[in-house]
Amino acid sequence: MRIPRKRILKYLIIFSILTLVVAASKNHAPLIRIRSIELSAPSLRSFNKTVSAVKRIIPFASLRDENALLRNEIDLLKRKLEEAKPVYEENRRLKELLNYAKTLAYTTIPAQVIGRDPTNWSNSLIIDKGLMHGIRPNRAVLSPKGLVGRIIEIGKYSSKILLITDPGSKVGVTLQKSGQGGILIGRPDGKCKMIYIALDSEAYPGDKVMTAGLSSIFPKGVLVGEVTDVGKEPGRLYKYAVIKPAQDFSRLEEVLCIR
Repeated sequence: MRIPRKRILKYLIIFSILTLVVAASKNHAPLIRIRSIELSAPSLRSFNKTVSAVKRIIPFASLRDENALLRNEIDLLKRKLEEAKPVYEENRRLKELLNYAKTLAYTTIPAQVIGRDPTNWSNSLIIDKGLMHGIRPNRAVLSPKGLVGRIIEIGKYSSKILLITDPGSKVGVTLQKSGQGGILIGRPDGKCKMIYIALDSEAYPGDKVMTAGLSSIFPKGVLVGEVTDVGKEPGRLYKYAVIKPAQDFSRLEEVLCIR
């Protein structure tokens, strides 16, 4: 059976066209690949930026956790330091108290202030020593800063101190510079008043006031306070001086009781 010539020609034309298409595809393949890369370049750049950002964030996240841990440790150390301050301060005061006791010519008993008399808050203190510790009535009470007062009530394990600022307190004192004597009495405002100062004597603000040692209660030469003002009572034949106690009784924690 013979194939018609037209059909053979048709097959040849189709074959030729296919050959040209294949050849054209091979020649333009690099261009197609390059074009594809160009089209995908922005996406690739964006992806690389995202990867780089993630790589940077991961270490920072780790550092953030470490920083939080360190802050917690710092806060803990600060709290422990604050808690240790009262102990350190107490040790400092006790050391100061014992060193002061060594300089005295008489025996003393250290005691801790545990309260104030609720009926007379500002002018008396309660201490944690009593008869069982050798405390006796009408004995002077001191601090490293100066005179505190005297024992007026005693229990087995506690005692009451009448401060020099109490209106019922009386102490024989002298002005350190002039040697002028007088009587120290308490005032309701937390200060003291030295009375019976001779009109012709020298008394000025800043003068130190010391115990005179005229009684068996208060030893001689203990600092009492400092003159802040000098005046004259109307109709009186003597001057007076306002005295600021050397010891701040509101902050007093430990005392020495003379045995």
